[in-house]
Amino acid sequence: MHLFFYGLMLGLGAAVPIGPINLEMMRRNLKYGTASGIFLGLGACSADVTYVILLCAGALVLLTHPFILNTIGVLGALLLFWFGYQAFFLSAKLEKNLAPKKSLPQSIMEGFLLTFVNPYTILFWMSVSAQLLLVTHGKNLAVLIAAVGVIIGTLSWVIFYNVILKFTRHKLSQNVIQLLNRLGGIVLWGFAFYGLYHVVSVNF
Repeated sequence: MHLFFYGLMLGLGAAVPIGPINLEMMRRNLKYGTASGIFLGLGACSADVTYVILLCAGALVLLTHPFILNTIGVLGALLLFWFGYQAFFLSAKLEKNLAPKKSLPQSIMEGFLLTFVNPYTILFWMSVSAQLLLVTHGKNLAVLIAAVGVIIGTLSWVIFYNVILKFTRHKLSQNVIQLLNRLGGIVLWGFAFYGLYHVVSVNF
């Protein structure tokens, strides 16, 4: 049972800290509704699960290669720039329904990509990989139990976060929502700039 709770804490540790995915979940929840925020979060959860599988298969070590890590860092920064642009410049148009609502499968895919190419996600799972394998002794059943804990931990946060937004959304005026969108866009740009800076500083 302790392996399950260990995985649960890992899942919460990956999901709870405020970062690009939580900001984007908030934006979509306020703009498109609770389902859109939850499905974006499901995509993020699937990325975390993918990293757990790669870790268990021993493939996560490939991501330590400088070229692969730098490529993912650049792709992640570009993706964050795009989400920041959507949040900052397109928010007024979206409020007036001049842009189509994103489909739920699209939200899942975007949540997956936003998390999967996030260098911070990679570093998180690389940092806990040794501990996870040590705790589970590399046994498949033990790893599976821990992985279930990770899935439940990330899903619990996604549902909790979006439900809170659902019941507080109606208390926010359109001006406040607009401001939150623009602030979110600026913060996403900040993550993108920092990611690019990290890639450049490491290589030059």
